[in-house]
This record gives sequence, C-alpha cells and structure tokens, in this order.
Amino acid sequence: MFLAGGITRMPDMSADERVRVYRRSLQMEGEFEQMEVDSYVVVTQCFVAVLDTLLCPEDMQVVMQDVQGMLPGRQLLVVNSHADWDHCWGNGYFSGTRAVPVIAQDYGLTRQYSEEALTELRVYQQRYPLFRNVVLVAPTITFAQRLTLHGGDLSIELFAAPGHQRDHIAAWMPELRLLLAFDAVEMPVPILENAESVPLMQQTLERFLALHPQRVLCSHGKTTDIEQVERNLEYLREIERRCQRFLAAYHPSAAELELPAALIGYSFEEVIAQLAEPVDHIFYSWAHDNNVRCVLQWLMNRS
Repeated sequence: MFLAGGITRMPDMSADERVRVYRRSLQMEGEFEQMEVDSYVVVTQCFVAVLDTLLCPEDMQVVMQDVQGMLPGRQLLVVNSHADWDHCWGNGYFSGTRAVPVIAQDYGLTRQYSEEALTELRVYQQRYPLFRNVVLVAPTITFAQRLTLHGGDLSIELFAAPGHQRDHIAAWMPELRLLLAFDAVEMPVPILENAESVPLMQQTLERFLALHPQRVLCSHGKTTDIEQVERNLEYLREIERRCQRFLAAYHPSAAELELPAALIGYSFEEVIAQLAEPVDHIFYSWAHDNNVRCVLQWLMNRS
C-alpha cells in the first residue's frame, strides 16, 4: 500500500495487525539507485512504538499520519536499532513539541554526538536536498544489554546484538515469536563492522536462532524467513573456513587485502549462485569483500 514520499506499508511482511512494516525506497542517480529500508510500528494496549525512523523527518510524518488513529490513550515511544543514518535520521520529527522518549543502546548516544555523525550529515545535506531538514536527535533513554517494554498485550524485549555495529540491538516479541533483527540479518549477506566484530556477529546470529522465532524481519532484504539467519551464519563460517585454509599457507600484505575475496577463492558470484532474487551487485560485492577482509584481519590478529 503506497502512502507518500517513497513510503509503502507492507502488510504481507507482518502476520499480526499490531505490527506494521513501512518501507522507504530511495531512487537517485548515483549512490542511491536501489536502496530500501524498513521501519516498524508496534501498537500495544499501553504504547505505540516506532522502531527506526528511516531517512528524514518527512518520512516519519507520513508514517505517523498513517497510525494517528491508534495514538489516543497510548504513550508514543521511539526505538533506534543503531545510529546508522538510514535508521535514525527521521528522529528529528520527534523533537520540539512532538518530543517523545527515544530509546537506544548506550553506545548509540556516543555515536549520535560524534564528530563523524555531524560530518556525515553535513556532506549528505550538501549533496542531497532530501536531507535538508535532518537534525541529529540523540536517544534520551539508553541501556547496555537488555530493556523490556511492557505493553499489556505485547512486550518488546530489546537486547544488544553487536556485529554490524557496536550499538546494534534487536527486538524480540515473545507473544508473537517475532524477531526484529534490523541490520544483523540481511539478504544476501550481512555486513560486519570491523575485525573485532566477527565473533560478536556470529554470537548474535546464534542467539537469534536460540530464540526459535517463527518470523524474522530485517531492515534490508524483503525477507521474513528464519532460514536467512541460518544462511547468514553459515556464510560467515564458510568465510572463516576458507580464510583459515588460506592463512595456513600464506600471509597477505596490506595491499593484497584490497581484493580479499579473490585471495581466498570465494567470489561474490559463488555466494549468490543459488539466489533467485535480484540483488544490488555493486553494493553487496563490496560488502562481501569487506566481510572477508574483516575475517582475515581477525584471524591474523589472533595468531
């Protein structure tokens, strides 16, 4: 159901009417030609929670107009899964007279106040009119490992899920056996933050599987499939196996790590060989090289 401004409500992504999925599509020449990112609105007896705020305040205006009939008598809350720009730059809608509690992991507060975040925003605003009204609105409530929101009929268990980013969290709704994995799960491949994040991402995915969810939603990739968690985990383990074999015989230079997938003989074409769905080849081939480089560096740092 197309709403406005590149926002579409995706009823088929949720098996329960209390959980709404909103997809932001971005089509621009150059950097953003096939980008999509999802946000979620969870309506409980006690509160309405917006989980991730998409790209800009205008995005959130569209979403909030769609759910305005559900707001009376309920507390409005915002949750940021992590501080990447495509997940929290809509926070500015919830400021001033519309200010509400914004919840995130502790390190998300640090990232939002960082010079890196300010510089990134300035660069994007200079290049793209879409971001002209974005302001950085930091979390007002943070937690380290776990925080549960009790809504009466539904609860949302927020927990640390690092790997993609240090401040990344996931949301588990036990009554629905629904996991919001955000960027920790992705189709075709997840994206590691750095070498230190390799074991953290594997532990995060293992924790997801231990929950035995019936449905998994992720921010990119259009999947609701628990098997995507398994595929992501096996993908990272396959990279590790091939890296271990490679490093047993050879120690690469920094220059050679510029093309790491070729070093270990694991091309992106092999990774996606069994996929029927089209993927953004340029972006995800970069992501694959990044992941292999992270695993190689992690293993070399351990030796």
